[in-house]
Order: sequence, then C-alpha cells, then structure tokens
Amino acid sequence: MKKFLLFFLLFISMKSFSQTGVIKGTVKDSLTGVALESATVTVLKKDSSLANYQLSDEYGSFQLTKLPVKTDLILNITYAGFKSFYKNLQLDSAEHNMIVLLTPAFDDSLNVTVTAQVPIRMNGDTLEINPAAFKMGPNAVVEDLLTAVPGITVWSDGSITLNGKKIPSVLVDGKPFMGSDDARIATQNLPKDAIDKIQVYQEVDRTLKPEERRQKDSLLTMNIKLKENKQTGYFGKAAIGYGTTDRFESDLSFQMYNKKTSFGIGGGYNNINKNIENLKEMFQNNTYRNYNPNLRNVGNFNTEGINRYHSIGGVFTHNFIETTNSRQNDRITVNYTKSGNNRYLTNLSLQNRTTLDNPQLIEDRSTTNGINTNHNVGINYIKTNSYSDNFTINASANTSDNNNNSIRNTDIRDTTNSMISRNNVDSREDRRSNSQSLSLNYSKYSNDNPLAQFNANLNVNNNNNESERYVKSAFQSFVNSNDDTTYNRKYGNNSSNLSIGGNLGYNGLKRLLFGRFNLFGIDLSLDQRFNYNKSKRNDRVFDYDSITANYVTNNRLTNNNISEKIEYTPSLRFSKSAFKWADTYYHNFSVNVTLLEDFKQDNNNSSFAIRNLSRSFTFFRYGGGLSYNYNRRDRFYYYISAGYDKDFDYAQVDQLYTITDDVDVFNVRIGNPNLKNKVNHSYNFYSNFNTENSKSLYSFNGGLNGNYVKSLNPISDSLINDSSGKRTYYYINAPRSESYNISYNFNISRRFKKSNLQLMYSGSYNNNRNPNYIDNIFSETNTSGFNNNINLQFSLRSMIIFNVGKIIGHNRTLQSGAGLTSFKNRSDISRIGLTVNLPKSYTISSTLDHTKNTGLEKPILLWNAFASCRILKNQQGELKFSAMDILKQFQNVSNTADRFGTTTRITNGLQQYFMLTFAYYPRKFGKAEIKKREVKEVW
Repeated sequence: MKKFLLFFLLFISMKSFSQTGVIKGTVKDSLTGVALESATVTVLKKDSSLANYQLSDEYGSFQLTKLPVKTDLILNITYAGFKSFYKNLQLDSAEHNMIVLLTPAFDDSLNVTVTAQVPIRMNGDTLEINPAAFKMGPNAVVEDLLTAVPGITVWSDGSITLNGKKIPSVLVDGKPFMGSDDARIATQNLPKDAIDKIQVYQEVDRTLKPEERRQKDSLLTMNIKLKENKQTGYFGKAAIGYGTTDRFESDLSFQMYNKKTSFGIGGGYNNINKNIENLKEMFQNNTYRNYNPNLRNVGNFNTEGINRYHSIGGVFTHNFIETTNSRQNDRITVNYTKSGNNRYLTNLSLQNRTTLDNPQLIEDRSTTNGINTNHNVGINYIKTNSYSDNFTINASANTSDNNNNSIRNTDIRDTTNSMISRNNVDSREDRRSNSQSLSLNYSKYSNDNPLAQFNANLNVNNNNNESERYVKSAFQSFVNSNDDTTYNRKYGNNSSNLSIGGNLGYNGLKRLLFGRFNLFGIDLSLDQRFNYNKSKRNDRVFDYDSITANYVTNNRLTNNNISEKIEYTPSLRFSKSAFKWADTYYHNFSVNVTLLEDFKQDNNNSSFAIRNLSRSFTFFRYGGGLSYNYNRRDRFYYYISAGYDKDFDYAQVDQLYTITDDVDVFNVRIGNPNLKNKVNHSYNFYSNFNTENSKSLYSFNGGLNGNYVKSLNPISDSLINDSSGKRTYYYINAPRSESYNISYNFNISRRFKKSNLQLMYSGSYNNNRNPNYIDNIFSETNTSGFNNNINLQFSLRSMIIFNVGKIIGHNRTLQSGAGLTSFKNRSDISRIGLTVNLPKSYTISSTLDHTKNTGLEKPILLWNAFASCRILKNQQGELKFSAMDILKQFQNVSNTADRFGTTTRITNGLQQYFMLTFAYYPRKFGKAEIKKREVKEVW
C-alpha cells in the first residue's frame, strides 16, 4: 500500500510538473468588429524571455499551446496601424479564452511603446523575423535562429522550407551572399547578433518566360538584412590534419565582404579521397556552424581508388550599385580554380553476360595510375531592372592535362569455369585539352508595351583536344588458336569543335497581328533557333614493325575528317491560361501547343571517299502541355503538369561508315549505310505538393515525376559472340524501343518545442526495353533499376542529432530470346549517424554503414567515430580526432546492369586510419563600435 501511495504521489507530481496551458482567442478591430489577420500574438515570461508566439489566421484566431500554468506571463498583441495590446496574466486552468479588440492608432504620439521584443510580424505581404526576440548562445548563427522559428524547417541537406514550401533563394541585403546561390554560405556563417531582421516574401520566378509566369505560383525568397554596423566582415577556416598510414588533409577557406564587394579564396591538399576541386563545395564544407554537422564531409570511402587531390582558387564579386532591392542587379563575378588529382586505382569487375546457350562469366582486372591538372576561369555578369529587363553574360575557359597508364587483364570462362580466352592490354595516354564558352542572354518584358517583348540568347563553345596513346594487347583463345591476335599500336589524335547557337523569341506577336483584339485570351510567341557546328579530326595510327623496329602508318585507320552541321528551327507557340482568385484559394489552368519545323544540313568531308556525305533533312514537329495548380490559402498547394513532344534524329557518319579498330576485341563496331531516321514520342509529367499551414505541427512536401519515350526505328545492335569470346557489334534499326522512369520524393517534418523530427524519402524506377539481336537470335532486352533512399533524423534541441537511413537498389536484365540468360543483382546499405554536443563545446559523433551486396560473400561494416572540442576565444579553434573504418572491413562495391548482363565492380579505396586535425576559424563582423545614441525600430 505504501508503494502504491508513493507511486500515486509521484505520478501526480509528474503530471503537475508537466501540466501546460493554452490561450485561445480572436483579434478584432474595435470599431468595425472585423477580424484582423496576421496580427502578432506573443507570450513572454516575467523575465521577458519568449514563451510562445503566433500570427492570427484569416479569421483573426490564434491558439498558443504548451504555456506554463501558475506562472506570471505577459500577453502582447500588435498589428500595423493599431495600438498594441498588453496584458499581465497567470493561467490557473489548462485553457484560457479571450477576445481582443485593438484600437486604431490615429495619433502615433498617443501610443505606448512596449519594450518586449516581437519575434515575428507581417509587414504588408512580407513576413519579418526579429532575431533580438530569440535568446541564444553568443556563437549562434542564422541557421540556429531559423530552427527556432515555428513553420521554418532547416532540412538535413541544408534546404529551407516555410510551412512546407521550399525557399529556393536566400539573399543577404538583397543580393546573393558572396556571389553564391548556396544558402548555407550565409546561414551557417553569419552570426545571429549581426542580423537586423529576416524577411520572407514572394517574387516572380525569373526562370520562366513572361507568358509562363502565371502558370506557377511565385517563388519564396528569404532576405537576411544585416545591421548597419555589420555590413563588413570576414570569416573562414584553415585546417590541417595528419594520421596513421601517412594519411593527411588540409583545407583553406577565407571570405570577406562589404556593402558592394566580396572576395573568397579556398583550397586544399589531401590523400583521403575528399574531393576539393569545386570551389563552391569547399566554401560550403568549411562553414562555422555546429548545428547538424555534416558527418560525411570526411575521407570518402566510397570513392574509387586512392586519390591525392589538390586545389587552389578564388572568387571575386562586385556590385556596381548599392541597393538592397533584389529586383535591381548590376553585378560581376570572376572565379579561378587550379585543381588536380593523382589517382591509383585497382578494379575487379565480375560480369554475367548472356550468349546463346552458353552464358559467359567475365573477370576483368585492371590497374590504373593517372595524373590530371585543370585550370578553370569563369566570368558572370548580370544586370536586371525590376522584372522587365534581364541581361546576363557567362564566359569560361579551361585547360586540362591528363596522363594515364593502365594494365588490364580479362578472363572469360563458361558455366563450368573452363577458360575460353584471355586478353591482356597495356596502355599509356597523354591528353591535353582546352575549351572556351560564351553565353549572352537578354530579355525584355513590358505590360505597357507588348510590342517590345522579346528575348535573345547567343551561345558559343569551342574546344580542342590533342592526345598520344600507346596500346599493347595480346588475345589468347583456349578454344581456337586461329583467333589469337597481338597488337602494338600508336595513336596520335587532334580534334577541334566549334559550336555557335542562338535563339530569338518574340512575345509581342499577338499585339502585332491583332492589335488590341484579345484573340479569346490566346497568347502567341515566335521563336527562331539556329545552330552551326564544325568539327575537325585528324587521326594518325601506327603499328609497330618488329623487323625495322619502327612504327609504320596504318592506312586503314589513319584519316582526316571535317563535319559541318547547320540547323534552323522556327516555332510558333499558342498558350492560354485561366485563373481564379478568391479570399481563401487560388487556382490556375493553362494549355500550350508548339509547332516546329526543323531544317538541317549535314556535310562530311573525309580522306575516305565513302565518308564524303552531303545530306539535307526537314522535319515537322509538334508538342504541347497542360498544367494546373491550386493553392488553398494557409493550407496547402499543389501543381500538376503533363506534356508531349515529337522529334526526329538521323544516323551519324560514324554509325553509317564506321572506321573499325579491332584492337579492342570486346568492342568491334561495324557500320550500316542503310540506317533509317529515328522518330521519338516523349511523354512527361511533373507534380509537387506542400503544406502551407502555419498552425500545423507537421510540415510536408513531396513530388512525383516521370517520362515515357517510345522510339520508332531506333538504332540498336546485332551482337555476335564468337567461340573465343570476341564481340562484334553491327548497327541496325530495331522496330521500336521503349523507356520510362519514375522518380518520387516526400519530406515530413514534426516539431517538438525546440526539437525536430525529419523524414526524407526519395526513389526512382527506370525500365528500358531495347530490341536487338544476340548471336542471330532476336531478343527484347528489358533492363530495369529500382532504387530507394530513406533517411530519418531526430534533433533533440541542438544537443543530440540522430540519423538512421537505408539505401536499397535492385538491377535486373531479362532476355526474351530463346537460349539467352537473364540476370539480376541487389545492394542494401543501412546507415546510422549520431552526434552529441556536450557542455563546454565538446562533441562526439559516429557513423555506421552496413552494406549487403550480391557480389559479397558477407556484409561489410564501415564504422567511423569522431571527437572534437572547440577552443580559443569565441570557439574559433577546433581539435578533432577521427577514427575511420574501425572494424577494418570496408570494400568498395557497386552493381550495374545493361542489356547484355549484370556487373559487380570491386575497387580499391581507403582503409582504416586515425587522424588528428586542428582547425582555426577567423571571424570578424563589423567595425569597432562607437558608443552613440541607438535608434531602434519599433516592432
């Protein structure tokens, strides 16, 4: 009885301790009685700390939950143009109901200013977040702030949604921060105390043509407005680490900015397979934030081979105008990167390959040593004037040097494991290339002058390649010695390609032809597309003569080729939209039809007379689409579209008159001059859905996309496998082929006070049906792949972050021909990640991957663990210990499938190592402050 009484008292005390209250109410205009939508309702504790807040809905209603009972609280309600409401209260029961009447503020001098900070408010059609209302640690960044705002979800991949709707554009003072479109550069570096306010509003989608801008809802944009004295600063990271087995890493990232200009440098050097060739990724992977750390930004065990990466680069951005209006842009960005890699790769490929009545088992072993060096420079200039004019220039140039040496041994066996043949290839190649590109785009849109609406773009691309390659091969047949071959061949290749293309679109055609006649609401647009392509190739091939000990020209393969292609496509587009606005919803339906005529001229000049061709083609094409979107205000939004396109394609000269090189005995190609033109019928659909309910504890968004392509007279293969395992492919036309794929994703988020649960799921299914011949047997090959990726993440405040995920893949190849074998393989990866942020800036984390694969005898476990500590002033230093592949079990395995069978690849990669890394984060935001009278904006 005493135990029961003790348990009862404990239960009652726990219930009392956990009991919370609710305040419900309605906000109205005291004069008219009209409900006030988007009034800011805030509940503060006695010490002015935030307890809860909300914006009233379209009926003026609000409901604040999980409030402490028997505690002094302050209720504050504000609305633009009305006097603030202020009341002290204490909840004695679980629910408190009230009606609040706000008085219009006819004379601002009579207002009483409340010192309590309002966390959010509606300023016109803009949601404004006040960072000062959120109490956080001194080193909190913008991402920490956003995770505390109800309705906003920061997903594990760094993307941001508001009430389920994605925010694709995040700006700082109306401009892309540091010239980057990656939100994480701003949200994971800028400190909370540097922010004046955060604005969320809707903008026109500039990626859409003017006539399409009504078909989708406008995009959400987030603008982070810096305090006046924080509009200059710098931040970055410098890290160096060394570990067992001579593993090392180093990272550098430093960025600085002011009101008009920003500059950043980045680089690194490592041999732990951490790719650092992309400057944008280097900046993103070296941010200051400690919320939701990216545990995978470490040595990459899934990268093939052992790679020694190096890179150095910089980016400079300058705004010629000083404005915080995102619709006004006059900005240039220049970037340069030097990168390279030294790779050592071993590969074992195990293939099940179908042949008539005798499937082959192919074991392919290779070793490759490669060195590459790249230089890339890019320039981007953008000038916009509101939504009417848009002018952009993009230019780039790069050079590349590659040196590769490889040894490859291929054994082919039958189902009894008896050897059929063996092929050994030793090759060395030196390749140099350079390319340049230029893109100019200009568009003009004006409601006042429809005749002046047009868009134009010009694209120029040029590339040059030069290579020298040596190949020694020896093929040995164990069933027919007459099939034995040996080669010692030298290749010298020079090639260049110039492509010039452009498009001129005119959107004022309707007004030009019909004046002010509305044409039943149908819009007309005319496009003129052209393209010119010229490619040159000079191939010099030599065979080694053992008698003279010299390389002798191979006249069968040595050739020169010049190809010129001219294309012109005028098109006429008809479109019509119907939409309806109401107080609680909006919906829009649109339809479009496009008619096109292709004019193509293809000329080919070759040192082989048979390849001298001059061909002309004319194709009439058409396409169209339907779309519908529906928005239930503050509830949900969905968009659906479907489309169809018909196009044509013709065989290239290398398919008609192939220059056959038999040095690769497993890929000998024979041309077919009688190939027909291919006709493609493409169907596609796209859909997405997201919630927009600010009161819901759940946030949801998802999408379903797919396409289906049916081709008539597709170019396919007739494959002949000889008794020794050699393979010869003949180009043929098949009657038809089909392919379709479906991709889908959905994301669900659930908030628990300051904790968060996220479920992210994505998947795809693809299926290809290709008719072909295998050993003179007609077969329809059905190749399919089914992949799913699911990840669940729970964040307990910022103290514990737990991830669990699963990646499942199925590949299958089915043959309809008699005597041909079908194959399938499967992979299954389970992942667990845990991060614990301990007091005094200590963090421990761990990841565990469990891999099952068709090509593995037993599962593989990859277990990594990390421990780190933030040190120095403002946590600007970090010591980190990494233990990688603790169980020493990892192998790099992948599965693929094609129309001839399935393949499992096993490559070398990282093995167990331990590393100690030190990182320093230089940070400074704003100039030294001079004490002066502070003018605060009244919220």
